[in-house]
Amino acid sequence: MMTNTQALRAILARVGAFTGMAKANIQLANNPLVGGKPFEPPENELWAKVTIKNGGSFITEIAAQPSTRTTGIIFIQLFAPLNTGTDLLSQMADKWAAHMQFHKVDALELREASILDAGHSSAIGDPSTMSFYQYNVNVSYTVN
Repeated sequence: MMTNTQALRAILARVGAFTGMAKANIQLANNPLVGGKPFEPPENELWAKVTIKNGGSFITEIAAQPSTRTTGIIFIQLFAPLNTGTDLLSQMADKWAAHMQFHKVDALELREASILDAGHSSAIGDPSTMSFYQYNVNVSYTVN
């Protein structure tokens, strides 16, 4: 049985192995401060925010002891400066999807990736600024 912590570490390792974007442009949920400062997205480059959310667990087998399976989704939010087009954003989404989907390690299985055009987003700060255009890459997963 793989624990939640082991699954989280395996997912973060897979994210960390992505070479299609500068590491400095990838924000992980609840990132530690870098140099005492929070993450600042680049003004003129694509950047990503990665969040891992567990879904529910359910019983998959009852024998001498019940077995459970946990589901979840990896949200990869991709941002491009507003008015720079969507082609590079779409290409980056394709790269993330290809890297993440159908990867298996121990009892963790990353499944299909969905690419969604989320439109304009403020992403951070004042929501009225609408300073980024956003695509989402959502990858479902199961553990155990």
